[in-house]
Amino acid sequence: MERIKIVIGNHKGLFYLIGFSFIAHSIITLVPPLNGDEAAFWEWSRHLAAGYYAHPPMTAWLVALTSNLFGINEYSVRLSAILLHLGTVFFVYLIAVEILKSKQYAFLSSLLYALLPLSFVIGTMMTTDANLVFCFTAAVYFIKKAVVDQQKNHWYSASIACGGMLLTKFMAALFFPGIFFFLLVHKQYRKIFLTKEPYIAAFISLVIFSPFLYWNYKNNWLTFQFNLYVRHREEGFDFIKPAEFLLGQSLAASPVVLVSGAIALVYLLILIYRAKVKNITISKEKDALLLLAYFIVFPVLYFGITSIGVEIAPHWLAVVFPIWMILILAAFKERYGILDNRMILRSKMIWANMLSAAIISLTLSVVVLFPKILPDKLIYTPKINDEAPIISHYFGWKEIGKHIDHIMVDWKDRPEGFFLSAEDYSLAAMLAFYTPSHPNFYLLNVTEKVVHGKTYLLWEKGKKKIGSNVLYISDRPDAYKNRIPKFFKGMKHLEPFVVKEDDGRILRTFYITIGLHYLGGEPDNLSFW
Repeated sequence: MERIKIVIGNHKGLFYLIGFSFIAHSIITLVPPLNGDEAAFWEWSRHLAAGYYAHPPMTAWLVALTSNLFGINEYSVRLSAILLHLGTVFFVYLIAVEILKSKQYAFLSSLLYALLPLSFVIGTMMTTDANLVFCFTAAVYFIKKAVVDQQKNHWYSASIACGGMLLTKFMAALFFPGIFFFLLVHKQYRKIFLTKEPYIAAFISLVIFSPFLYWNYKNNWLTFQFNLYVRHREEGFDFIKPAEFLLGQSLAASPVVLVSGAIALVYLLILIYRAKVKNITISKEKDALLLLAYFIVFPVLYFGITSIGVEIAPHWLAVVFPIWMILILAAFKERYGILDNRMILRSKMIWANMLSAAIISLTLSVVVLFPKILPDKLIYTPKINDEAPIISHYFGWKEIGKHIDHIMVDWKDRPEGFFLSAEDYSLAAMLAFYTPSHPNFYLLNVTEKVVHGKTYLLWEKGKKKIGSNVLYISDRPDAYKNRIPKFFKGMKHLEPFVVKEDDGRILRTFYITIGLHYLGGEPDNLSFW
């Protein structure tokens, strides 16, 4: 206990930051409803498997763990994201304090990362990125210890972190070129290729990853089909997309942080390689900074190049931002040297980075907590059957959930059978989560062009009985028309379920159709092979 107190006392700034972040992120996660993807991951957690159509299984496993421990609620679904974010902040500090040899610089590195808009999102929403970013950052730390510090046992710690990455998202593959080319290019480290530890570590990672590979082998390599072909098959070359990619990263990190990061990366690479060209012996810490740069450069180049043909989401580059923040502070240290409190207060660069990130994150927090501060036209629907604004999706979930349970009382015990369906995977998962009885929802007539949600086709086989009725729910008035009539003998439309403010303004409308006597015959569009 005394040793723990000493450790905390020596790094009080880090533990204050972690404690404050835990409280702030917890408050934010308690207020808004889940979004469609979060609800889908919860739905996955009810159908535990070694793999899923869209992603490897780690996110579902984490949600299953927290939901079973703390019950089914928004906070339990998101708890893993909060804890993993705090773990990432911890590893940023750990890497920075070892490389920069300064608790002040290490604290500022972790603080800058914690303030990023991207950190706000992946630290409060349950996404595949929460674990991916944590494992990537942890793996960088352990590789740094194994390669630069020459502590060979850390190859095995890195292998576990890499296994966790691989079980989370295909983008984990962007980790490996960094270490490979670093070892290949720098001859003082090239001899590591002749040691046994990297190969044993690679084998351990593969063993951890193997249940997912086996699942794909048994399921026609569905996840590989989705990630390597299906999700991008409709896209093509467009020179506007690189500009959208840069804009997305500017929002993820803030424009000031993105520019500072680019300048810091180039500045440090020039500084270090100039010393190498002149045969000046550089410190172990400079080699560690160079290693970090390699882990950043390859994902940036990959997404920068592929953005010509593929729309890159702002969060896809999330893995590099934790260690990128360290490089920003490393460049500042190279330029200005030892840091003291007076320098921090007077540094326009540090304040500009912190404030630019904090302003965007704070704005996002306010909108998430108080969505009704937005203009009415973004919230309210003029009348039933009109198109609903996007912010309307924030409202009405608990109300429709109770209404579904009420309808089910009249239908679920009929001898012909009964099941629930919705327009898409997102709506189906949200309705299942917010209906108090948490019934299973299935999808109907999933077309070949549907990108997300085909995981439902795996676990609904044999569940939709011929002759049974369906309760089909959508938030668009005519969504049922092209999806279900030909698979049922008849249709019955119930009154739309309208969620209103006290003053009568429409927050949300759900449209409910009963399909009578299921005929079967739906197309099987699960696999392209």
